[in-house]
Amino acid sequence: MAKNTSTTSKTDIAHPARKEVVRASIKSVFEPKSIAVIGAGRSRMTIGREILHNLIEYEFNGMVFPVNPSARVIHSMKCYRSVLEIPDEVELAVICVPKQLVPQAIDDCGRKEVKAIILITAGFSETGPKGKELEDHVFRLIRQYGMRMIGPNCMGVINTAPSVRMDATFAGTLPLEGPIGFLSQSGALGVAILERSRDMNLGLASFVSLGNKTDVSVDDVLEYWRDDDRTQLVLLYLESFGDPYKFSRLAREIVKKKPIIAVKSGRSAAGARAATSHTASLAGMDVAADALFDAAGVLRVDTVEELFDYAQAFAHQPIPRGNRVAIISNGGGPAILATDAVARLGLQVATFSDKTVASLRELLAEEASITNPLDMIASADHESYRQVLDAMLEDEGVDAVIILFVQPITIDARLVARAVVEVAAKQRELCKPVLCCFMGRDDELSGIRILREANLPVYIFPEAAARALAAMNRYRDIRKRPEGVVRHFDDVDKMQVARVFDKAMQEGRERLTCTEVRTVLEAYRFPWAPMVYVTEPKDLGRAGETIGYPVAMKVASPQIIHKSDVGGVLLDLRSEGELLAAYAKIKDRIQRLPEKVTEWGVIIQRMIEGGREMVMGSTFDPLFGPLIMVGLGGIYVEILKDITFHMVPLTDAAAAEVLRSLRGFPILQGVRGEPPIHMETIVELLGRLSQLITEFPVIREMDINPFVAFPERERCMAVDARITVKL
Repeated sequence: MAKNTSTTSKTDIAHPARKEVVRASIKSVFEPKSIAVIGAGRSRMTIGREILHNLIEYEFNGMVFPVNPSARVIHSMKCYRSVLEIPDEVELAVICVPKQLVPQAIDDCGRKEVKAIILITAGFSETGPKGKELEDHVFRLIRQYGMRMIGPNCMGVINTAPSVRMDATFAGTLPLEGPIGFLSQSGALGVAILERSRDMNLGLASFVSLGNKTDVSVDDVLEYWRDDDRTQLVLLYLESFGDPYKFSRLAREIVKKKPIIAVKSGRSAAGARAATSHTASLAGMDVAADALFDAAGVLRVDTVEELFDYAQAFAHQPIPRGNRVAIISNGGGPAILATDAVARLGLQVATFSDKTVASLRELLAEEASITNPLDMIASADHESYRQVLDAMLEDEGVDAVIILFVQPITIDARLVARAVVEVAAKQRELCKPVLCCFMGRDDELSGIRILREANLPVYIFPEAAARALAAMNRYRDIRKRPEGVVRHFDDVDKMQVARVFDKAMQEGRERLTCTEVRTVLEAYRFPWAPMVYVTEPKDLGRAGETIGYPVAMKVASPQIIHKSDVGGVLLDLRSEGELLAAYAKIKDRIQRLPEKVTEWGVIIQRMIEGGREMVMGSTFDPLFGPLIMVGLGGIYVEILKDITFHMVPLTDAAAAEVLRSLRGFPILQGVRGEPPIHMETIVELLGRLSQLITEFPVIREMDINPFVAFPERERCMAVDARITVKL
């Protein structure tokens, strides 16, 4: 299976009663009843001292034990020389001693029967081979004693639950309580995240900085959050994955109830190698992570700033029931920007009801625009915003509202903000999110703090508000999309395909011949345009008669990847004479190539006229395994790049979804009176392709390009394809 090709993480090492151990120990990380701070210091601004201070200042609901062999008292608390001297049970140990002392500290914790460790100390695998060796030693100790560990090289863990109140980090900002579970693989970024969250009045259920992920992984934390009722929104800053298939499975479970928003840094290096197919060339753009997130229903953002933009909306606003948006503004420019963004992002500018229009005419100045976007002009005061917002929320044709405000010198922004807050209080009952954009100043007089304290999202520019709302709309669709089924096709000939691949690998060939490619695809019941392979000019006439004129001629050589690039494709040939002339042209062009082509022939193939050209294929990512690709095809596929990737196995519902995600999907549906292509055939063939690359992970790259799709099933067929294998 495909997932056997992915890298196995340390957390997947066999362990007795693995599932039960994970549940118990992860709970010990987030909900300990007692904590030892090993390396607690006396001096302010040292990590050990700040962690101890944060535990006390945040009023941890449990026992705290400072551990330092050189001190008797720290922070007015009795200090112990070793964790072994503590007379009470210790459930969690936070270790922040120098790296050379870490193994002894962990060994002491194991003998003390500590359940979990947060290893703050840096200087491990992130520093090179020697650090990696020390980290492996630490991991073996953790496994030896059956403990679990966050880190090393991490910032710590926070749990704001009133029954716990644990801030086991060295951040200078104490967190607010709220619905967000925030995971960061970067400790340094974690400090900024906590400060930014407080500034934006975004409360956390919990926060975890994973560091090097030596033991506890992203998947372990997701399992905890999946079952945690306090966590209603998951935010992730990721630099790498462990087991992408486990992540995908967990994420699919979670997003049915709670959104997951992720920013993924560290672009994949998989695309850096030379690509020999359209599919692989197009896959060199971090598409593996995109495919994983799409399959799992995770909303991916490009920046941490955008992560917070989304978080504002998701944390406190209801998911809209539809995509119809009302835009309220006191200026024409911002209203136009918002309208353009709404339309570009797939949302719909709402049409107001007659009742709403009539009430607006009574409320607003004669110069105001009553259509959507609603421009109330600069004289609109807080009462105008109050009454208009109330009318928008009551309109059954409106699913969400974006409020824009640019402060004139004559209007008090704080009054406008309070008016918005009062009316927006009803939005949860109506399931109509209200997003605000207060442009200009950001100070006490701007009203922004009033809005944030009322849990209303506030943006600087209209486009950010529209993006956040579009993400909420997409999440609604994600929750509604069907699971689908992975079809298994019993009519395929696996033995025949296995023989083809075995022969190629025995001969040391990465690329299959055109005949072998056709054999593989036909064994999985892909329809193929009739063709004959010819190596001698004397056989051309017979080949033309066998196929039936008009025909196409294509060069076929393992040394030539893209036939059109070397002038190796000639079309609409209607006689033996034209075939001979075409053969001579191709021969001349091959002889002029810089590199000598030693083995070649031509394919005579029936001309396929009309239809819509598509591309299907697969590529292999070292971490994510095989990815399936589909899009609009032909010779311009790498220029248009209207393609999408997906992880395998592919369900029938996912196959239909990836087709709908193409920009050119309307072309497949039919434009200007054209009938739609036979979608059921394409969905079935994508399922067959998924089964092929799952059952034969030896496939490295595959292109079926073009595949010509027609309204009639029997006319749909592959015209050209290539396959390479991993030796």
